Amino acid sequence: MRRQRTAFLLALLLVLPGLSGCWNSRELRDLAIVVGMGIDKAAGGEGYRLSFQIMNPGSASLGSKGGGGGDANTISVYWAEDKSLFGALRKASQKVPRQLFFAHIQLLVIGESLAKEGLRELFDFYERSHELRLNTPVLVSRGVDAKAILNLLMPLETSSALGNAKRIRNTSRVWAHNAEMEVTDIIKSLNRSGSMLISGIGLEGDRSKAASKANLQKVELSAHAEIRGMALFRDGKWAGWADGGEARGLVRVLDKVKSTIVTLPCGKQEDGISVEVIQSKTKVTYKMKNGVPAFQIRVKEEGNLNEIRCPMDPSQRSEIVKLQKEWEDGAKREIGKAVKAAQERRSDYLGFDRIVESTDMKTWKQVKEDWPSLFTKAEVEISVETFIRRTGMRAAPYLLPK
Repeated sequence: MRRQRTAFLLALLLVLPGLSGCWNSRELRDLAIVVGMGIDKAAGGEGYRLSFQIMNPGSASLGSKGGGGGDANTISVYWAEDKSLFGALRKASQKVPRQLFFAHIQLLVIGESLAKEGLRELFDFYERSHELRLNTPVLVSRGVDAKAILNLLMPLETSSALGNAKRIRNTSRVWAHNAEMEVTDIIKSLNRSGSMLISGIGLEGDRSKAASKANLQKVELSAHAEIRGMALFRDGKWAGWADGGEARGLVRVLDKVKSTIVTLPCGKQEDGISVEVIQSKTKVTYKMKNGVPAFQIRVKEEGNLNEIRCPMDPSQRSEIVKLQKEWEDGAKREIGKAVKAAQERRSDYLGFDRIVESTDMKTWKQVKEDWPSLFTKAEVEISVETFIRRTGMRAAPYLLPK
């Protein structure tokens, strides 16, 4: 009995040191909760300017009741410059009265001027940190610096960082001219070829009023953010912007289309008919032909007829077949434009290298070093199959002559 008691006491003594779990605790009142971060070039051209969008805890709950329109700003933006990102982060302690806390960060914005110099040096700092989140959405500012995007005051959301993170998520889901990219996606791309794409964001309207409280006090905003185009990279370096049909062609090749709107010609109107794409699936296959890679892109899409602004009768099967053919031809043109532009830029952000590597490792080891050159010579065959599933609640439109 005495031996059992002694053993129990010894075990208790061994366990007790591990129970003091509050040694690194931090009080909420001592933390500055960062919800957005921006990285720009320093004003002098050397080093970085790191900007932090921080929630003001006293006004956030008040502002949320009115969609961001309380008496006090729900956010504050601080910034610091240094030759290293970590140095800029620590230097911000001279301005921020609390300790920066990154566990709730919602958005990372990279300034356009910095993006044009390349991204390879940016994410080592991000990946090594135990606080920064690797699933944070990333955007590249367009026409403005990253700090200006964080300074924006907007309705509906207490934080523009959270609002813009939702904006890229929503537009990727319903418009398909952009793709949501996270920090971990970029790091994986940089560890491979460095070819990738990141959605862009710009400011529209009167930029001088974007950070003003007056921007929240108008029915029509003086300034607002807009997701626009995709920034393209080759070997981690800037390769240009993709917009419009080229951007949607890229999203199709990457099999990231969840929904979008396709306009089709009708009579003399080039956009007389609108089709909502409700399902899209892309499959890319590969084989070598005489030492040159050949890819086949197969796309299958389904959609609903949502709008007719011309005298066309969708109850006629021949009319539906005609629309499906127009839809297929338009999708082929967009995909072809995206592929051609990627080959001209010598940047495989289409992910063809991953397809070769995953299906034919032996060949990939042989062509890996010469892939940028082989990619430009690759043969690409595009096939699209479309199907109009529904024509809506009405059969013949009222525009048909009686």
